[in-house]
Amino acid sequence: MAKMKAAVIGCGNMGHMQARAAQLAGLEVVAFCDIKPEVAQQTCDEFGGRYATTDADRIMRDDSIELLMMPTHSLAHHRLGIAGARAGKHMMLEKPLCLTWQEAVEVAEAVEKAGVKVVIDHKFRASPAVQKAKELIPAPRLSHGQLAMQQTYHHRIWSKIDGVDEGGLLTNTACHTVDLLTYLMDSDPERVYAEGRLFEPETKSTVAGPDALVGTILWKNGSLSTVISCDQGYNPFVSKWFHEIWDGERSAVFTEHTGRVDFGGCEVDYVDVGAPTGDERLRVLGPYPMLMSLLEAIRTDGETLCTVRDGVRTVIICNALQEAVRTGRPQSL
Repeated sequence: MAKMKAAVIGCGNMGHMQARAAQLAGLEVVAFCDIKPEVAQQTCDEFGGRYATTDADRIMRDDSIELLMMPTHSLAHHRLGIAGARAGKHMMLEKPLCLTWQEAVEVAEAVEKAGVKVVIDHKFRASPAVQKAKELIPAPRLSHGQLAMQQTYHHRIWSKIDGVDEGGLLTNTACHTVDLLTYLMDSDPERVYAEGRLFEPETKSTVAGPDALVGTILWKNGSLSTVISCDQGYNPFVSKWFHEIWDGERSAVFTEHTGRVDFGGCEVDYVDVGAPTGDERLRVLGPYPMLMSLLEAIRTDGETLCTVRDGVRTVIICNALQEAVRTGRPQSL
């Protein structure tokens, strides 16, 4: 049986990780696209592709390609997501789905009209620690999620590219936290509120939102979550990601990029994947499990682990948290 043919659009670090994940999954990666021709060609040579290009539309027109992996810049997700759907390609889309909920809905509508399968690379969902917590604590009442990191990305995240606001730390990065809370709480949001601050306005765009945000989410099932997103310092004890859930009797605490979870009140004390490297890390904590979810959905005509509608919901919550900061008012969803 011939291997399914795939293409990678966006050949940076994540592009390399996803190309390798595709190889591990048994796909043939035939084409590589990047805005920098030398990067596209170098990556193509490295992974044994058939051609490199700077023209994403060339890949959309290539009828031999069935699946797209697009770890591109956030600003490109809207255009490429719609183009891929219209071309009839199954897609692994980078998080966030889009920067605004309006654009995210347009991608979702294009995907559903085309009938293609999509997985959003909110990879925390696939972590063995998260999957075990879903099994042992299926209905949490309270949860907390945070991203706390050093100011390593502010020149990229907080700037404006070609005169267009790129978003901010919450939507671009802490969307992982928002999505994980949504997955663990298993509910749609009802209302959110947040306060935020911009602590370094002299080096960061004031358009991109706060560099520190503390928010709350009331879910429709009556549960509550808190969210912290900031670039004010790395916590070496828990890694830059830290999440907790409680259900009244049991608790779970996620650390080490969700590679470890410690339980309270459960028959299992903890799950720890250790510190895998190379291909093993891709298989456990990288894009590989999400890609396998997409391939299984294609095979069975089922749902992926993070559907396009899941992606829309996460963007809606992120946008609402930022709007609450801007207006000083709770946002009903």
